[in-house]
Amino acid sequence: MSEAAGGDPQDVAVVAPQEESRFSQVLRLLATGNFSDLLAACEELELSSLSSEQLVPGDGGDAPVTAAPEQVEQAGLLYAAHMLAYLLEGQLDSARFLWKRTPAAVQEQAQAAAAHAVLAARWRRQYTEFFAQLSAGPWDPRLQQLALEVTSRSRAELLDKIGIAYKVISIANVGAMLGLDAEAARSVCMSRGWAIDVAGNVSPTPVKSGEDLMQMGEAQLQKLAEYMAHLEQAPCRA
Repeated sequence: MSEAAGGDPQDVAVVAPQEESRFSQVLRLLATGNFSDLLAACEELELSSLSSEQLVPGDGGDAPVTAAPEQVEQAGLLYAAHMLAYLLEGQLDSARFLWKRTPAAVQEQAQAAAAHAVLAARWRRQYTEFFAQLSAGPWDPRLQQLALEVTSRSRAELLDKIGIAYKVISIANVGAMLGLDAEAARSVCMSRGWAIDVAGNVSPTPVKSGEDLMQMGEAQLQKLAEYMAHLEQAPCRA
């Protein structure tokens, strides 16, 4: 993914008093782990801030107004939460467009930059790096639970794909795809009831029924096979 330019370095989204309730709602959803409503709340906060022009712009003269550090920190937290919420829902294109409209000053803030590093690895399908970035952060405590949920859901989705695409796969390859060591990969496979032989080979079983797979069609199955082949190759190129 190419690095997209952000907005004006001096245009930083700020939560105005009338937006405080929406800002508080986002923080509440993060604190309670109610992530099903988080994306909508982040989108509403961004749209309401833009519609009411709650930015820190230049004053129209030669000298721009510089956003206060606390404003940049607050905006960075919100943009990071928004981007992770898109990743949680698998909306990669929306996450990319969010980064493109993120003000340049906010792009340099630690939380926003960390969220973008996660997005960049996911877009390149470099899953080892993707999971490593999610684990490393460093995340603000308010984002930690969300980052863990992105990790958990992403691994579950990859396991679903492995279950469909493979009859036999080594634990080492499963671990490489999921960003796990061999012991953790074995535990995950066992939790799904997948058989593991003495040589460390796993026999995955799909979550979907055979009838569902038949309905996928030849083109979709071919696309899935190509996708999984890419997953196997990605750790070698990382």
